Amino acid sequence: MVWQFFRKRFYEIYIATRKINMIKAASVGLGWWSDELAKSIQGKSKKIKIVSCYSKSKKKRINFSKKYKTHYHKSFKAILKDPKINAVILTTPHSLHAKHAIQALRHGKHVFVEKPMATKYLDAKKMYLTAKKYKKILSVGHNRRYSSVSDFINNLNRQKKIGKILHIDSNFSASGALNYKKKFWRANRKESPGGAIAGLGIHMIDLMCFFGGQVKSVQSLVRKYAVKVNIDDTTSALFEFNKNCTGNLTTIFACPYTTTFNVFGTNMNIFSDVDKNKIKIVNKNGKIQKINLKNKNTLFLELQEFAESCKNKKNYRIKNSEAAHNVKVMEAIVKSSKINKKILLSK
Repeated sequence: MVWQFFRKRFYEIYIATRKINMIKAASVGLGWWSDELAKSIQGKSKKIKIVSCYSKSKKKRINFSKKYKTHYHKSFKAILKDPKINAVILTTPHSLHAKHAIQALRHGKHVFVEKPMATKYLDAKKMYLTAKKYKKILSVGHNRRYSSVSDFINNLNRQKKIGKILHIDSNFSASGALNYKKKFWRANRKESPGGAIAGLGIHMIDLMCFFGGQVKSVQSLVRKYAVKVNIDDTTSALFEFNKNCTGNLTTIFACPYTTTFNVFGTNMNIFSDVDKNKIKIVNKNGKIQKINLKNKNTLFLELQEFAESCKNKKNYRIKNSEAAHNVKVMEAIVKSSKINKKILLSK
C-alpha cells in the first residue's frame, strides 16, 4: 500500500539524518585483525560499538557475533541496505578495500578501512573522492600515528628541539610469512606487494612522511630469500622527502619482531621502539636520555577519533591524501626494485 511505502521511507530518512550519539558499526571481513579492533572498543567506548558483522564464512559470522554480542548479516549487500548501521569497519583483503569502501560510501555509510588504504594509488584516490562526493567520513587505520612515540617526537619537533631533521630510519619487521600456507590470503603478490610493505612497512611509511613530508624519490631492493610462498620477504628502500631530508625503510617478513623509528637532527638523534614505547635521545652535547613512555591503546584511540569525526566533532588525524600517498610510495618501492631504477614521484 502507498501509505506503508511512505512510512517505511520516512523511517529510513529519519534513521539516516537523526542526531547520532553512538556510532553503530558493522565489522566486515572477519579474522585476526577484526578481532583486535573489536576487542579495543566493544563495551569500552561510549562513541562507537559494533552491532553486526559479515564474512563469507557462516562459522566466522556466528563466532564473532557470539564473542562480541552482535547481530550478523548474511551478505555485504544486506549490511549496506540496513538503515540502522551508520558505519562499516573494513578488514577485508587489501585488494578489496577500494571496492568495498566505495560501495559502502555510496550507500551512505561512513567507512573505517584498515591500512593499506588500497593496493593502487588510483583506487585510493577514487575512495576519498567518493567520500567527498557523498559527504561521508573515510578513515584509514594507521594506528602507529596514535602511539606514544609518535606523539613524543611530534612534540619535540613542534618545539623545534630536534633542529633540522636530516634523516629518518625505520624498520618494521616480523617473522609471520615464514609460516604462511599457499592458500592463505596474504600469501600472494597481489595482496602483499613488495613483501611486508602492505602488512607492516606502510605503518613506517606513514610515520616517515608525517615528519619528512611527501616522498619525492624512491630507490629500492625487494627480494625473496627465506619464505616458501610466492611473495618477497626482504625489502629496503631509500627515500628523499620534500622537507629536504632522506630516509631508509627496512621491512622484512622473515625475522624477529622489530618496530624501530629513528630521527637524526642537527640538535639531537632520537632512537625509538614504537611498540615498546621506548625512547633514547642523544643530544649534541653528548648527554643521553632514556625514556619509558606510557602505553596507549592505539586501536581504541583511532576508532574513537573516527567516531568523533563521523559526528563532526573532530578531524581524523590521518588525512585521506596522506593515506593515499602511502600507497603511492608502496607502488614506487615495488616498481623501483623491478626496473632497478630510482622512481620520481609526481605531486
